[in-house]
Amino acid sequence: MEQGLIKEVLSLLDLDLSDYKLIGGYNNNVFEVGSNTKFIVKILEDSVVSELKSLAESEWLDYLLSRGLNVARPIRRQGKDFIQRINDDYYFVCYEKINGIHIHQTNNAMWRAPLFERWGEAMGHIHTASKAYTANHAFPCWNENKILLQFESAQLPTILIEKWFKHIEVLKKLPVSTDNFGLIHGDLHHGNLLIRENSLSIIDFGDSEYHWYAYDLAIVIYHTTQAIIKNERNNFIRRFYQEFMEGYVRGNPDTNFTQDIDYFIQLRHLYSFTYHSIYADKSQLTEQQLKYLKDMELSLINDEPYLHFTFN
Repeated sequence: MEQGLIKEVLSLLDLDLSDYKLIGGYNNNVFEVGSNTKFIVKILEDSVVSELKSLAESEWLDYLLSRGLNVARPIRRQGKDFIQRINDDYYFVCYEKINGIHIHQTNNAMWRAPLFERWGEAMGHIHTASKAYTANHAFPCWNENKILLQFESAQLPTILIEKWFKHIEVLKKLPVSTDNFGLIHGDLHHGNLLIRENSLSIIDFGDSEYHWYAYDLAIVIYHTTQAIIKNERNNFIRRFYQEFMEGYVRGNPDTNFTQDIDYFIQLRHLYSFTYHSIYADKSQLTEQQLKYLKDMELSLINDEPYLHFTFN
């Protein structure tokens, strides 16, 4: 992120140059700012994430808060606008800071059933809220996802391009109802959880879109197992899935869509590889990371199931 943009944002917020620190974002665009009261600023480029998409996200968060969910509260600047322009190309959004710590899979005191159940319950509540929510500003639907719009021009093997076209045809034929399809989080891995004592908060709704609820669950399962040794994945995921779903049904008792989780895990595997193929700067990757991507590619080409476990 250019220093000039950061300086301009701080100036608009009447803050000093020392009143910020980088905390993350795929493009290093998320900052903690403030002198006494700290809050979060996300700087975005219109051509990457439209202002209307961010406005829709802020309104969705506002609605989830009204239903009692623990999510980041978007701040209205001057009491009225969620979005503030920096220039013709960039704008920023502010959020209240959530006090909590990120969850690490190596923390055995944290990485266990009570967390998995609360995680599942939070997702269940999001899906239930989705059924009652009418958006003022449109969210993208699954077929408007940036990866689906770019995979043809990506440097992918032809066989993987063909797989994408087959997936799109399958998705077009899947049943759609308020019970199995709606507004999802879209990236609810453990990196987007914050925990404080017994309170679990959800962050980063930037990938929210209209999709099948089974895909939201598949994303959790897929990314949760990535750090697990391959020969231990199936045993872990049986336990994780059972505990996660025990919580999920408290938030959303309708789980008739779970038979599609297997399919969506494979779709997420292809999506993840395609995403990194498009956006990762391979010159900055380690040999281990490059090998991981190559292994992903080969597993997709050879039609290997990501998990040897069925959720049906």
